Amino acid sequence: MKYLLHTLAAVVFLLSIQACSPITKVYSEEEPGVNLYKYHTFQWLDNMTVSQGNNGPEWLNQRAENKIRSAVEDQLRRYAITPCTEKPDLILHYHVVIKNEVFFIRDWWCDEEIGGKYGRCHRIRPINYREGTLIIDFLDARTGEQVWRGAAVGVLEHLNPEQADARIEEAVRLIFGKFPGEPVPGLSSSSGR
Repeated sequence: MKYLLHTLAAVVFLLSIQACSPITKVYSEEEPGVNLYKYHTFQWLDNMTVSQGNNGPEWLNQRAENKIRSAVEDQLRRYAITPCTEKPDLILHYHVVIKNEVFFIRDWWCDEEIGGKYGRCHRIRPINYREGTLIIDFLDARTGEQVWRGAAVGVLEHLNPEQADARIEEAVRLIFGKFPGEPVPGLSSSSGR
């Protein structure tokens, strides 16, 4: 019974951490000396080859890919960076990495039989979960060199399609929160040009 209560407490703790935001880390990296404001147009890299790794099939569907692209395009509109099919300034690429992780939790209880006999009143238990990372790369179309990268890492759980869409939008919004500079005044992610 004690084990069940402590397992339940650990699960509640993990869920309370996730309740604030399922996205736990956001990173960005800019190539030194590159002026990102010289880029005004982009095109998506049409490389459909994805390393399988631990990627789950629910993240390798057309809906998720479309949502990632549309969320990124909405954010780029705020910076007056528009799609272009001929001679774009930037080539955009994204990928999703999903891996299994372990969180260790310490049980703060004392089993009288074990604690009294061996002088130990706690133990460490692993809690398994899946972690997903969305990485967005900006490549200079002329040189092929990466000029900016943004990434968001979060805990994955089973989501319905609408929840998955919301999670993708949040991850992209947080990634672009790390984009250098400020959006162009008067442009919003939902407005046209």
